[in-house]
Amino acid sequence: LGGMRMLPYVSEDEALFETGTATPTPITGELANMITRVFALVDNEVAINGHIRALPEVLKTNPSWDLTTDRALAMRDLFEQAGFAPRRVQRVTGFADRKPSLRNPMAVRNNRIEVILLRSDQ
Repeated sequence: LGGMRMLPYVSEDEALFETGTATPTPITGELANMITRVFALVDNEVAINGHIRALPEVLKTNPSWDLTTDRALAMRDLFEQAGFAPRRVQRVTGFADRKPSLRNPMAVRNNRIEVILLRSDQ
C-alpha cells in the first residue's frame, strides 16, 4: 500500500488504552488510522469487540463489561475520526473477560480489541 507508514511492533508493554480506562493511547489512534486506510480497499462491514483480562481479585462491582464496551466504542470513534464510514460498523460489543485469547485468564495479552471484517452477502 503505497505511502503507508508502517507502525512499530506493538508489545505487551504498549497499552492500547490508559490503565483502567477507555482513553486510547497514541498508538491506538495510529492503529485506527492504518486500519481505516486498509479497510478502504474493501466494502465489507465491520464488527468491533473489546476484551479484557480477568482481574486478580473479586470486586463488588466488576468494571469489565462496561470497560470493554467503552473501549470498543472508543475504537469505533477513532475509526470515524479517521474517515471510516459509520454505516459500515454493524456491531460494537464488550466481552469483558469471557473470551480470553490465552489460557491464563489474567495474561495482559487478553486485553485487546478485535476488528473483524464481516463476510459480504454477495
